Amino acid sequence: MIINEAYFALEDQTFRLVEAICSGETMSSYKETKRILAKNEEANAKIRAFNEAKEAYERVEAYPDFAPDYAEIKQRVYQAKRIMDLDESVYRFRAAERELQVLLDKISERLAHAISPNILVSAGDPFFQSGDSSMPAACQIHISSRG
Repeated sequence: MIINEAYFALEDQTFRLVEAICSGETMSSYKETKRILAKNEEANAKIRAFNEAKEAYERVEAYPDFAPDYAEIKQRVYQAKRIMDLDESVYRFRAAERELQVLLDKISERLAHAISPNILVSAGDPFFQSGDSSMPAACQIHISSRG
């Protein structure tokens, strides 16, 4: 890569974009919900309980026929996950996290498509919808560009 004035201009624009994202409402909401979640002992206890249940399940996951309490361990993971997911702080954090991810996905798509509409954008969200397509962006096939 040749470093010239165009490179520096592009780097400046990148820094401005990052500053705009970091100072925006979406990022503020994300940081605030993350801070609230970090201080919420009850929510953190639920997260720890889920992680412990998940680790117990991962130890027996490969051997369902040989672990006598496999079904119980698996059920505990589902129960712990549900309890964790229903916590208000966890829910608000995940919603803010998803909103930030959608913003980043949209920016990535706009940048890529400014160069060429044929560039496939792999979004961080498997359910991210691109344009009029009903398929996720990473699965789009641009048939019109293929002769």
